[in-house]
Amino acid sequence: MTDLNLPHDKNILWKRILIAFFGLAFIILLIVKHDLVIDDSFITFQYSKNFAEHFKPWYNLDPEYQGNGQTSLLWMWILAFFAFIHIKPEDSFIIINSLLGLFLIYKLVSNFDFKGNIFSKIFNISFGIFFTFWLYLNSTHGLESVLALVILYQFLTNFDSDKNYYSMLLPLVRPEFALFQVFYILNSKLFSRDFFKKLAISSLGIIVFAGFYLAFFDFYIPLPFLLKSRLSNYSFAVTKVFIGYLVLFSPVLIQFFEEKKYLKLLPLIILLYYYTFHVNSYSSGIYIRYLFPLIVYFLFFNSITFQKRWTVIKKILLIASALRMFDLSTNFYQNMKLDVRMIKDGFDTSYKEWMKHLTKSDKVSIMDAGYIAYYSPSMTYDGYGLNDAKFLLAVKNRDRISYKSYFDKKNINQIALASTSPKKFVARSSAEEFIYKTLTLEKREILYIYPMDPGYYLFVYKTR
Repeated sequence: MTDLNLPHDKNILWKRILIAFFGLAFIILLIVKHDLVIDDSFITFQYSKNFAEHFKPWYNLDPEYQGNGQTSLLWMWILAFFAFIHIKPEDSFIIINSLLGLFLIYKLVSNFDFKGNIFSKIFNISFGIFFTFWLYLNSTHGLESVLALVILYQFLTNFDSDKNYYSMLLPLVRPEFALFQVFYILNSKLFSRDFFKKLAISSLGIIVFAGFYLAFFDFYIPLPFLLKSRLSNYSFAVTKVFIGYLVLFSPVLIQFFEEKKYLKLLPLIILLYYYTFHVNSYSSGIYIRYLFPLIVYFLFFNSITFQKRWTVIKKILLIASALRMFDLSTNFYQNMKLDVRMIKDGFDTSYKEWMKHLTKSDKVSIMDAGYIAYYSPSMTYDGYGLNDAKFLLAVKNRDRISYKSYFDKKNINQIALASTSPKKFVARSSAEEFIYKTLTLEKREILYIYPMDPGYYLFVYKTR
């Protein structure tokens, strides 16, 4: 029988080859196709631009009831720093993600062990391929997913240290990552010296987060959390998605449980549940960008150790996990080809054309407002309220009186809503239907109608 175990030098050689292969593939993909920035990213770009130029981390400089409409303070600060030294966010983010991506590929392959059976080797290489593809996609949309994965990796690497300073960065890269801080603090004897040291380190991040909100904002709940979170989103279809995630993570879940790393494991389970059942938005589903940083757990997975007990069952789980990875990869490709690409092309035929008619004196409202806010000279308001908490609360609570009163107060002279019909306005979403009826737009003059992505049309109304 052939001996499948590799000598130590061959194990190192395999790692070097794979690091070079995955790293080169990642960079080539980014060079060939990186113009896939989603609209939510332009919202963050606008916040960082205003912070760099005016020291005001706001979407625009007009709202009197400011809220934070982007997810990651740390990501916004980094982009703002580069904007301050005259490197635009749409350029700096791809450079940052390329460097972070290479770091992650190096760490992933370094964790591989090619001394095991052929089954382990195939799983490692398969995951490396899937991970590189997912990493590439999440490096192109312009948001903090890759940075969040790196911070989480460094935090989990130092989880047992009483001086884990990455704990401070968790709420700054993603507010919900404060959950990891709780279990990090609990990973020590209660009220011991280590307990209070961990509490102090973790609290610094919370204090900076809270202080920044108190200094710059009037509304203290992150607006994306308010807009996209749901108390419940239970259905058979969503439950199947959750089961699919459990299948994907099953090797990690079992290994961490067998190794009694319960405090590391619990945040993963809680966040899988939260992202599946309590976050509901189109943009968060792109390349599962909210959930993607949790893939970091596979960077600590050892397929050889995993198979030491219940070998047959665990091989089946590895196969099931790999099949789920393949399924997700095909979904992500469809996301890129049919959603992100088509929507970007739709932006070019609608928002880009509308922007040619806008001036500094215009005040406009639009549901997908990131692109217009970032590139146009006009004062732009997000129709969902991702730059102004008063608008967001009025839309979320379907408060027509408050919405119309505030809209009129702002002297907004144009509003754009998406329709499913080119001849008569038929709202794309319930929020747009609410705004259409609240502002009685059927009585207003239609300035322009532009084709968007297939099946949608941008109606621009004159409101003043």
